[in-house]
Amino acid sequence: MAKTILNANLYDNVLTTEPGDYTAKPVITGTYRNTDIAADIVAERTEYRKETIENILTLADQKKVEAIVNGKSLVDGVGQWLLNLSGSFEGEAPKFDPEKNKVGVTFTPGKTLLDALKDVTFNLNIATTGPVINQVTDVRTQSVNGQITPGKNIIISGANILVKGDDPSVGIFLTKDEADAQPVKVEYYTRSTNTEQIVEVPEGLTDGQYFLSITTRAGANYQVLKTPRTYQFPILLTVGEGEDPDDGGSPGVV
Repeated sequence: MAKTILNANLYDNVLTTEPGDYTAKPVITGTYRNTDIAADIVAERTEYRKETIENILTLADQKKVEAIVNGKSLVDGVGQWLLNLSGSFEGEAPKFDPEKNKVGVTFTPGKTLLDALKDVTFNLNIATTGPVINQVTDVRTQSVNGQITPGKNIIISGANILVKGDDPSVGIFLTKDEADAQPVKVEYYTRSTNTEQIVEVPEGLTDGQYFLSITTRAGANYQVLKTPRTYQFPILLTVGEGEDPDDGGSPGVV
């Protein structure tokens, strides 16, 4: 198999004081959905119609979800999926408490994916000074990089994320993952520092999946940049029940 060459940006490692010590983040090249898979299969001269392939993929997704939530070990062409539980359980006869215990999914890559990863290499570049988001936590549910709740706070962790500048584009925004969606600006801040933002998710967001982005003129060491820079968190965040795959939504993060 030919080598896959991707790009990754290097950021100062905030966990050490050693100069020249970096962490790397791969540059995400886009979002790939069932409709894209179907189109690519059709492009390879299959006898099946694109709509037929997409429908089969969507039905397969639904059956996989059913299997996982019914406690089965799901093994597909990408890897293995298993339910897990987090939180503590006290006493000899504890009960599941959704306020303390969370249901999640563990994913283990399969052999095909692991073999493909061996052929991935990176061009490493020092990132331009600007914001980067590492994690988003919903304060009410404690969901990490998953569910967010309108009217409640989220904690955004990262680097160079202090919102600074008078440009109208500066701010924290949530944009629904659908065609022609307009960004919704965050208005209420509880805490705002270079490494952490605690903000209120705007009221009125409809159910679905959203991209979170930060635009700021703040750079490393609190200097003010000449022009605003934007970072879009590549993981989709979910309001409400999200969307079905055939409606254009994406699966949650595991």
